[in-house]
Amino acid sequence: MKGSNLKTAFVFPGQGSQHAGMGKDFFEAFHQARLVMEEASDTLGLDMNKLILGDDEKLLNLTENTQPALLTVSMSILNVLERETGIKPLCVSGHSLGEYTANVFADSIDFSKALLITKKRGIFMQEACPVGFGKMAAVIGLGRDVIKSVIEEVNLGCENPLVFVANYNSPVQTVISGESLSIDRACEKLKEKGARRIVILPVSAPSHTPFMEGAKKNLSAFFNDSWFRDAKIDIFSNATSLNYTIKDDIIRFLLEQIVSPVRWDEIILNMEKLFGVNSFIEIGPSNVLGSLIKRIDKNASVISVNNVSSLNELEKFIS
Repeated sequence: MKGSNLKTAFVFPGQGSQHAGMGKDFFEAFHQARLVMEEASDTLGLDMNKLILGDDEKLLNLTENTQPALLTVSMSILNVLERETGIKPLCVSGHSLGEYTANVFADSIDFSKALLITKKRGIFMQEACPVGFGKMAAVIGLGRDVIKSVIEEVNLGCENPLVFVANYNSPVQTVISGESLSIDRACEKLKEKGARRIVILPVSAPSHTPFMEGAKKNLSAFFNDSWFRDAKIDIFSNATSLNYTIKDDIIRFLLEQIVSPVRWDEIILNMEKLFGVNSFIEIGPSNVLGSLIKRIDKNASVISVNNVSSLNELEKFIS
């Protein structure tokens, strides 16, 4: 599937895909990538070069730092990719935080304003629950009905639910999120039910659950209506799995996604159904979304652009 047969979507990874030194070869090789880094540093008053390219994983993994750092790296790679290839996607989306990168690409918000929002989003998410309260875990190789039945069992007798589905990532991967001890109980029961693997995620807040209602409220108060405008390309929502372009929808869906599960598998299938997408380009520091997409649709053409070598492979991919 090459050239004119490609109907492409851009997708952007979210929190959990970060690592020290991410995007290093892009920053070394391309002036336009360094300009993005400089803008991020100036906007936030932080040394983003030290944060992203340094070796302090603990500092990078603080949610308030992780989110603008990932946005910065994804936008740096995207700017280079656009200049080098000129690819025009039919639509875009991003996983959780990645939906902000998608909105910057779609010109519904400026990069500088998205940086301010993602910094605050990280702070509000961490403040919504005490440090150590929450945990997220990826459950691999177990059906959703079984996972939901275990969640119901763990929540049984609780005044309020403590465990939720946070991400519907693929037919074989579902992420659960909630109160730490309850997540541990759920993980033990899921292992007993036959889960092939369970991975505790490197995040410090129970994202995409009602525990984030406080963060949603604070983020809503922080949003400035004048920062947003209609998108120039369709974006697929984490919260609904459907496409949007209208300013009011942008604001509403970016707020809703912080408390709602990410419907990633539905997003991919809806991109294919509604726009005829048959190829996906992941732009950011990882290949996690590319792997998920192949699980969702083994016939989809997928490439992850996370280093200069993969950018060179992209040219073969589209030729």
